[in-house]
Amino acid sequence: LIVIMSVNNSLYCDPVMRYGTADQQEKWLKPYASGQKLGCFGLSEPGNGSDAAAASTTATLDGDEWVLEGTKAWITNAHDADAAIVIATTDKSLKHKGLSAFLVEAGTPG
Repeated sequence: LIVIMSVNNSLYCDPVMRYGTADQQEKWLKPYASGQKLGCFGLSEPGNGSDAAAASTTATLDGDEWVLEGTKAWITNAHDADAAIVIATTDKSLKHKGLSAFLVEAGTPG
């Protein structure tokens, strides 16, 4: 239980609190910080582990939506989470500075 809540609070809630907009915090933080919902953090990938600069998951803007393509692995809370922060490469030429974080609701197709 300690690990589950630690991941929810530190790897999911903290980034949303620090970097999310007011609207994002209303939707993606309040129910998670209160314990009504559970979040997770998707960084690790098969073959890359937690080497963020080597992330092979990509995000491409298609109209007004981002399309994420790739595979994450070893994500604590993944099977029970209501949402995830998913790290994806948006500009490979920038290496680790070309990474972006996306809030993804569980059950999103793809």
